[in-house]
Amino acid sequence: MTEDFLLSPHFSFSELAASAGQPRLAAKNRLEAAAFADRLREVCEKLLEPVRERFGPVAVTSGYRCLALNTAVAGAKNSQHTRGEAADFTVPGVLPDEVFDWARASLPCFGQLIREPGWIHISLGQPYRPAHKCREALIFDGKNYRTIS
Repeated sequence: MTEDFLLSPHFSFSELAASAGQPRLAAKNRLEAAAFADRLREVCEKLLEPVRERFGPVAVTSGYRCLALNTAVAGAKNSQHTRGEAADFTVPGVLPDEVFDWARASLPCFGQLIREPGWIHISLGQPYRPAHKCREALIFDGKNYRTIS
């Protein structure tokens, strides 16, 4: 089992390597996440820390996902979660739309920002995502994705 450590001042490896409600995959996910610690650190420093600075504590609901975990939670096949390049989160006590709108306007380096029902997905941009796909903002209503321009 990999030891816990800080990825940034307010986020730990264990938070970004949690198994999203799949306890049988926890050890496998944590072990595989260690190889992506540098990318998870970037997610924390470039994306999550600015959100925390603006709104207060952030609850990460999903960070790295090994392929088995990604499949178990019905994640996208090419999800940046499987490469340690994305996180899903909420900000307790703050409306997700407020966080989404702020992140879209204020964070210059995200790859993808999705307002999901109940949480926000955010991922790293270049070099992890092609330049033409960076700063993609979407709203997902549970059935369809709608691009926000």
